[in-house]
Amino acid sequence: MILYIEKMVKRFLYFLVRLFDLTYRYRFHNSEVLENAAGLSEKGNYLLAIWHQNLFQGILAQSTRKYVVIVSRSKDAEPVAYTCQKFGHSVARGSSRSKTGVDKGGRIAMEEMVDLLKSGLPGAVTVDGPKGPAKKVKPGIIVMAKKAGIPIIPYAPLARNYWQFNSWDNFRLPKPFSIIDIYYGEPLTVTDLPLEEALVELEIGLNQEFPQLA
Repeated sequence: MILYIEKMVKRFLYFLVRLFDLTYRYRFHNSEVLENAAGLSEKGNYLLAIWHQNLFQGILAQSTRKYVVIVSRSKDAEPVAYTCQKFGHSVARGSSRSKTGVDKGGRIAMEEMVDLLKSGLPGAVTVDGPKGPAKKVKPGIIVMAKKAGIPIIPYAPLARNYWQFNSWDNFRLPKPFSIIDIYYGEPLTVTDLPLEEALVELEIGLNQEFPQLA
């Protein structure tokens, strides 16, 4: 019975997300950045870096191409993983335990993601997730980009009308029929950059002011 309820909850939330998505109007700006970034890696892929507060519209805006993303192994994250997969993305979640018996699902998930990135898939990472601090880039994305040999692109999907929640990230849910402007920052190649320098450069790219076009 519990499994049935969980299954129905996942499906309901997915269809609710789909319903919201049908009302949104996406406007893509400077998409040529993606083409330019493709020339910076052997297989033409890259990692999108996004703040956690823009996660919802960030997933929906990229439904025309398959990306690899990391989702927590917790039961609470099951609907998120299900929705990402239904939108065509590949989800890295990690195994519950390593061969030594030590729980390190996050590390295993990163290793799974790197393998998928090396296969040629592009990826997307909420760089301050899953619990913050908000708008502070964590090193995981830099480590994965270095291992996979691909550039990082600051990614800003900005809704013009949204509800903002009183959560650690001030999560934003675009209101129905909102215009969502999609911006890409300049690709950042981190292969030869020291970790701390790469973190600073990526934060600068993510915190730049993007114009709200009419």
